[in-house]
Amino acid sequence: MTQTFATNEVNDLYVGGDGNLVLLSGIEAVLAACKTASLAQLGEMVLATGAGLPNFQAVFNGTPNLPLYETYLRATLLAVPGVVSVAPIEMSVENHILTYTALITTEFGTAVLNG
Repeated sequence: MTQTFATNEVNDLYVGGDGNLVLLSGIEAVLAACKTASLAQLGEMVLATGAGLPNFQAVFNGTPNLPLYETYLRATLLAVPGVVSVAPIEMSVENHILTYTALITTEFGTAVLNG
C-alpha cells in the first residue's frame, strides 16, 4: 500500500487529533507524492541536482515554452510510484503565475491534480 505523510496548506507536516503525524494512503498518498514531485525545482536538490522541473528555464524566461514544461511535468508525474497514466495536461500562464490541471490515473483510481 502506498503511504506518505500529509502536508497542510503551507506544505508542512502536521499532527492529527490523535497526536501523531498524519499519514495518507492509497490514491490520496499518490496525489500527495505527485504534488510534492511537481514542486521540486530543477537544481534545488543537493544530491539530485538533475532532478526537478525547469520552471525558470522553460516558463519564467521571458518566452514561456509550455509544451517543454508539460513534457517534464508528465515525466515527473509518471515517475511517481502508483501513477499509471497522465491525460493531457491543461496549463496557462497569467500574470506570471503558472497553473495546470492534470488528470492522473493511479493504481487506486483516477483523480485531478491542480498546480
